[in-house]
Amino acid sequence: MTVASVLLTLVVSALLVRQMINISEEHRLRDEATASLQQAVKILDETGISVLGAAVNDPKLPAKAMQAAQSGQVVTYRGTLDGAPVIFAAAPVELGSQPAVLSLSVSWTNSLQMRSSVDAALFWAGIATLVLVSTLGILLATKLVKRLWLGALAARTIASGQREIVVEQAIGKPFAGRDEVDQFASAVDAMAAELKAKIAAEQRFSADLAHELRTPLTGLVTAASLLEPSRPAELVQDRVAKLRVLVEDLLEVSRLESGVDAAELVELPLDQAVSQIIARISGRNGSAVQELEVQLNAADSKAWIDVRRLERILENILNNAHAHGKGPVLLRTEPSRIEIVDHGPGFPNSILATGPERFVSKGGGIGLGMTIASGHVAAMGAKMHLSNKPGASVVITLRQSR
Repeated sequence: MTVASVLLTLVVSALLVRQMINISEEHRLRDEATASLQQAVKILDETGISVLGAAVNDPKLPAKAMQAAQSGQVVTYRGTLDGAPVIFAAAPVELGSQPAVLSLSVSWTNSLQMRSSVDAALFWAGIATLVLVSTLGILLATKLVKRLWLGALAARTIASGQREIVVEQAIGKPFAGRDEVDQFASAVDAMAAELKAKIAAEQRFSADLAHELRTPLTGLVTAASLLEPSRPAELVQDRVAKLRVLVEDLLEVSRLESGVDAAELVELPLDQAVSQIIARISGRNGSAVQELEVQLNAADSKAWIDVRRLERILENILNNAHAHGKGPVLLRTEPSRIEIVDHGPGFPNSILATGPERFVSKGGGIGLGMTIASGHVAAMGAKMHLSNKPGASVVITLRQSR
């Protein structure tokens, strides 16, 4: 594109210069022919002799020029003489009492030779300019494109969660000073810093809220356990239990976001680990495994697993499927891969686009369960992919054992 633009500019410029030279040379030759003719007319009037190659009633003079001169005009006319391009000049004169036309011609051959020399000079100058400007343009464009590419890469890295990246540093500097790319990168960095500050404030609020609620909640749990058995007591104890789970989930989210807990990965047979985890979940939370079908297809394949984290992942995904999806729910294992599929309405497009987020849920809840699952997956160095088949599908790809 850069070479084409430069080439087009050079061609247009060369054509304009060539046309200006042609017009200028034609004007010069017409002025020269007119001046010579005026001098020949003066000498003819004084001496009766034709000089400077002028001729009276020259039959080679074009008819149009002859007619214009006979009407009393001094004219110049572009034509050919013996096959060569010339400029004719003609003027009316009096020979005795008879009107006549005196004319002469000026050759255009030298001008054509000069134009050919100018064309050659323009051609070679254009080639040299094209090479120089194109090289410089390609160098500048390559530098610009590379900086834009680095900026886009840095922005994607920030979007993936590595918010310590500075776009302006990642793109490098231009050849000199600051340009529009620097200004754009600076604006992106300012936006990222503002978003980072807001996210950090939100995370601190969630963590502080959970810690502040934990102390009065402990007393509330104790007080609820001392109530006399009754229907109101059961309702209070049930609400308190749900509140306790919510506070614990908030604390878990804050720990995951702070990254204070390192994963303890162990190489284990995947089917065996999943089977034992499902048994434990069933023992303490039977509702999570209602209408659950388990297909263990990983055979003897092993994967790197943090059992505690994988248990939290599966329990939260199954709870989410039970609360917001529709049975039956299928849990299927393959080598280094776990898939959970329900038959509900599926995930909203916003969650599919950005992944699980706190306080965003497909069923109107606060969305901590999937956020916790996503956090534990990331902590294990695994990957989680959400899709609709229809029905919500969650695929967890673990680090495969070698």
